[in-house]
Formats: sequence, C-alpha cells, structure tokens
Amino acid sequence: MTICVVLIVVGVGVLAVPAAGEGRVLVPISDGHGLSAIDAVGASLLALAATWLEVLVIRRLPHLALPPRAVFGLGLLAGLGIGIVIASVFSGFFWWWFVGAAALGVVTLVLVALTVSR
Repeated sequence: MTICVVLIVVGVGVLAVPAAGEGRVLVPISDGHGLSAIDAVGASLLALAATWLEVLVIRRLPHLALPPRAVFGLGLLAGLGIGIVIASVFSGFFWWWFVGAAALGVVTLVLVALTVSR
C-alpha cells in the first residue's frame, strides 16, 4: 500500500507542473484542456496507483463489514466525483474538476483508512 501512496504523490506532483513547463499539447481535449507528454506520465502513474489501490481495497471490502448505506453513500460520492471531473473537462465548468477530485479523494481516504485500520 505504501507504493500506491508514493505513486499517487509522484503522479499528482507531475500533474502539478505549471502549464508553461509542460510543453506542447499532444492531444487537445477541449478549450483550456489538453494532454501533454508530462500530463500523460502523471495520469499513467495515477491510473496505475489508483487501480492497484482499488484492487487492494475491494479485496478487503467484505472484511470491513460496512453497512449498506455507507457503501451506497461512498459509491454515490465517488460517482458524482467522476461525473464532475468528466463534465469539467468536456464543458465550461473549468475549475469544477477540483470539486470532483476532492470528492474522489474523500472516498479514497475513507476506504484506505478503514482498510488499514482493520
């Protein structure tokens, strides 16, 4: 699990590089959004770490014995977070990606904390 956390921190650090230092946009997505080579590296690190972390949490989910309402609430918050991130990329909600990312971060932190403590 430590490796996942390190990969997430490094991925977020790579994605935090200012736009002036990223280089040219390789794949334009929408106005104000595009994928550069540095973004691709950061996104790949985050995708790898998040997938690995999700597998670890899902394997331990039955042992957490969360009530159905808690599982539903966490799933709903995660779904809203993903939806807001996607909507912010493809529409005019430019800075709303932060709200969606924060929602996903809360769900991740809660599940990881519960998984580690049990």
